[in-house]
Amino acid sequence: MISIPLKGFYVDDETSMSLPDLLETYLEQHEASPRYQESLRRTVRRLSAYGIGGVSQLSPDRVNRFLVAVPVGQTTKHNYRRETFTLWRFAFQQGFTDVDPSRLRRIPPARFPVKAWSREAVQKMLLAAEADETPISTRVGYKRRDFLPAWILIAFDSGLRFSDVLELRHSDIRNACVSVVARKTGKPTIRKLSDAAINAVKRLPKSPDGTLFKWALPRRRALKMWRAFLDQHGFEGSSKWLRRTGATAVEMVRAGSATVFLGHSAPHLARMHYLDQSQFGMPEGPPALR
Repeated sequence: MISIPLKGFYVDDETSMSLPDLLETYLEQHEASPRYQESLRRTVRRLSAYGIGGVSQLSPDRVNRFLVAVPVGQTTKHNYRRETFTLWRFAFQQGFTDVDPSRLRRIPPARFPVKAWSREAVQKMLLAAEADETPISTRVGYKRRDFLPAWILIAFDSGLRFSDVLELRHSDIRNACVSVVARKTGKPTIRKLSDAAINAVKRLPKSPDGTLFKWALPRRRALKMWRAFLDQHGFEGSSKWLRRTGATAVEMVRAGSATVFLGHSAPHLARMHYLDQSQFGMPEGPPALR
C-alpha cells in the first residue's frame, strides 16, 4: 500500500476515490450555490487534514472521532457533520463505498434567541450615520456619512445579505427596485426600495466602476467600518442584523411574509434564525404570585 497525491491530498489506497474527487462528482450531478460549494470544499479540507482523505477512509468511528476532536463551535460541528453525511450518503448510493453513514453521531446546532434591532433603533442609526464625519480610511477621502445611509436603507428595505449589498451595482437598481441574483442561493431577488433609499443612492459619491459601495469599501474595510460605527454609537449586534430587522418588521405587518422577504423556501428558517420574537405581542404569563 502506498500514499499517492490526489488533487493536493494523500489517500492511503491507490484504488480509493479521494474526497475532492467525490465532491466534484457530487457537484456534477447536483445544483449547489457557490457559497455552498465552498462550504463543502472547506469540510473536505478539514477531513483530509484529520487524515480522512478518501472514500475508503470513511467509517462511523473515524468520522465521529473527527467531530469530537475538531476545535470549532457547536454550529460549525453540526455543519461539518451534515455536509460529511451528504457526501458520504452520495458515495454509498453511487456504490463508491459499502459503508452506510447512518451511524454518524447526531450533533444538534446551537440555538439562541434571535435578536434584531427595532424599527426605532434603525431610525436612530440612520440619523447617526447621516451625521458621522469619520473618514472610512486614511487613504480614501470619504466619510461614513457618504455611504452608510444608503447601505442601511437598502439592506433594511430589501433584506439582502451583507455580501449582496456590498456587490450592488447601479445597474441593479431600476424602477425603484433592486434586482440581483443572491450569491448564497443563486436565486433571483427583486425587492421594492423606498423613496428614501432611492434618494440615498442618488447621493452616493460617483463610482468609477459602477458599484455602489465596493469601489471605495472592499470587504475588509466595509466590515471594519461597520464594526467601528456600531461600537462608537452604542448599537448592539452587527450589520447582519439589518436583514433580521427587515424580516421582523415585515412579519409584524403580515404573518408569513418574512419567508418571501428573505427568499426562503422553508418557513421555519425565518422563525429559527431571523425573527426577533420579543418584538411580537407575546401572551401574558400566569397571574402574579404577590
